[in-house]
Amino acid sequence: MELLDVGVALVGLVLVLFGAALSVYATALLGVLIGAAEGYALAPQLLGVVGAGGVVGLAVAVVAGAALGAVLASVALSVATAIPAFVVGAYLGLYAVSPLFTAGGLVRYPVAVAAGVAGAALGLTLTRIALTLVTAFVGAALAAGSITLAELTAARDGLTPDPILFDPLATTPVAGVEVPLFGALFLVGVLSQIGLFELGWVTRLAAVVPGIGRVLGDD
Repeated sequence: MELLDVGVALVGLVLVLFGAALSVYATALLGVLIGAAEGYALAPQLLGVVGAGGVVGLAVAVVAGAALGAVLASVALSVATAIPAFVVGAYLGLYAVSPLFTAGGLVRYPVAVAAGVAGAALGLTLTRIALTLVTAFVGAALAAGSITLAELTAARDGLTPDPILFDPLATTPVAGVEVPLFGALFLVGVLSQIGLFELGWVTRLAAVVPGIGRVLGDD
């Protein structure tokens, strides 16, 4: 499990530092991550329907979800960006927006959907900005350990997203100092990705790596 945690953290750092600069590759990676998470979350229900189970069945569900996510990410860049943008928007709707307008309960889910739609609209119209923010957010959450497999399992078993909601300003001890790790990584990610564009590194990469240049929505 420790090896898995290290791998997830490294994937998170790649998204944090390079994100939107990777263009279609970033959306594919986001699609795989979200698809795998959905496959893991829905595995008990899906496997129950077909009468399968066990570790092998769970692995098949995760791989199938990851593959579906990758396929969906292969469509036009703006559309592919809208999918994770919806997920992040809905997540922020549950954590940040819903408490401002509701007292909890089922009514918070329509608020989350509305926030997700707003995020998807941003992904469709402002692809580069949305991809920068989404990759920095997801990457920071993975690299900081803000969402763990244990919490995802608790959310799946409890049929509630509450276990995976986290405080973006929560601090983590680093070398004896309390640091808002998620917030720091998110900020570093946004600045890093902006820098890659402004300094011309994305243009250089686009000359040698197919697909990198498709980040401005001109797909």
